[in-house]
Amino acid sequence: MNANAISLQRLFPAASFVGCADVVVAGVSCDSRRVVPGDVFVALPGTRTDGHSYIRQAVAAGATAAIVRRPVSGLRLPQCVVDDVPVAYARLCMALAGNPQRSVKTAGITGTNGKTTTAFLLRSILEQSNCRCGLLGTVEFSDGLNSSAASMTTPTADVLAGMMSDMVRHGSNHCVMEVSSHALHQKRCSGLQLSAAAITNITQDHFDYHHTAENYRSAKAQIGTLLHGDAPLLLNTDDTGCRQLLQENSFSNPVISLGMSPDAELRAEVLSTTHRSQRIRLHLAQGDADVRLKLIGRHNVMNALFAAGLAEQLGIHLPQIIAGLERMVSIPGRLERIDEGQSFQVLVDYAHTPDALAHCLNAIRQFTPGRLICVFGAGGERDRSKRPLMAAAASAADSVVVTSDNPRSEDPGRIIEDVIRGFPPGCPFECEVDRERAILNAFRKAEPGDVVLIAGKGHESTQTIGDRTVPFDDRVVARRQLHEVIVSGPLTQIQPVYSVTRSA
Repeated sequence: MNANAISLQRLFPAASFVGCADVVVAGVSCDSRRVVPGDVFVALPGTRTDGHSYIRQAVAAGATAAIVRRPVSGLRLPQCVVDDVPVAYARLCMALAGNPQRSVKTAGITGTNGKTTTAFLLRSILEQSNCRCGLLGTVEFSDGLNSSAASMTTPTADVLAGMMSDMVRHGSNHCVMEVSSHALHQKRCSGLQLSAAAITNITQDHFDYHHTAENYRSAKAQIGTLLHGDAPLLLNTDDTGCRQLLQENSFSNPVISLGMSPDAELRAEVLSTTHRSQRIRLHLAQGDADVRLKLIGRHNVMNALFAAGLAEQLGIHLPQIIAGLERMVSIPGRLERIDEGQSFQVLVDYAHTPDALAHCLNAIRQFTPGRLICVFGAGGERDRSKRPLMAAAASAADSVVVTSDNPRSEDPGRIIEDVIRGFPPGCPFECEVDRERAILNAFRKAEPGDVVLIAGKGHESTQTIGDRTVPFDDRVVARRQLHEVIVSGPLTQIQPVYSVTRSA
């Protein structure tokens, strides 16, 4: 056996074998189209198809064995039969990579909203403590030295193992990762043992995949199974969804409550706030910490509390926690300011759930002397039930422009029709399918003292329309339009496709 080969009998002692006593693995694939001769094929279950249906194609491509949930008859192929194929695949990927996860302290963060901001804040704290830290999340994948734009929130098991290996090679001793509900349900992270984990909140999202709120909460709860030893789970007990999850699940690891309510174990309070920062006090296990947080909104107070609580569990001391939180000026696409010298404020945010949009608007309202103008849409091929709820949240603004987000294969006009059903009677709004024109319409409405929020896409640099993915970054578009308005002066008003006020 070469140094990189793995005995499945040793790795999975409870497994049974068909046609052999053991399988030795040097290469693995879960995609029959990517099998190379000598690989072991892993028959992962899927939402639409089952990997067991592709074993013959894998054999034709050169697979020498298969890992299966149930034996497949009629094949002269060694098979390793395990109870949970996704878990086995995740563990095998890590083993083939040399088990890099054992050399990296990893904190996992899940939740409907707040994952990215909490992850960036925690990385800032760790770097302030002279730790080299990898980051895996919605915005970027980083091994601590090199980074690239992320294609999904949580990588697949094979990519995750490779990234962890890169972290070790480049001297990273910590990793912060966002863990999506899809990844938890698909058990992509089952090769990890987390040193700490957090659930920031649970509101409505991804019902197109999970179908029910109970299923969604159950997926989120799976992060508790990734904790090692007595590592704790930090839970937002101010949040209704998290309290429901706690009632529905018995966690074997300690649970630490976080919140702004007096009975939370780790607490936060707001001392003062401006349109660019807020002074907060964190009540942590090590003591109290006063922090000048350069991120606005109650939701960011909670994100800072989660980052601080996780940092404590990773052994970071209070002075470094404070310094790490205070050095973070902004998060890509999270209430990111766009300033080209205009007389009104422009903010770009990733808010694409009703709860996130409501929190954003509430945070902005506190420092808006004029009108609050909101541009937003809803993605195609995603949870349709949240579309009218997005409108209900957006109705807190003084002026609303409904537009396209990433329509994908759906008709953008029909998505907008789904959205506007949620506006309450008497709420005025405009609809403009073209997102660039919608943003410009909002700017043409804005006057000194107003704030324009462009919501839904945040850091994203593309827009998917039909089978095309085209460059589109709200921040780039906004800067260009603002620059043109400032340099060229007033432009002819671009009229919306239609303007509506819902009657009672």
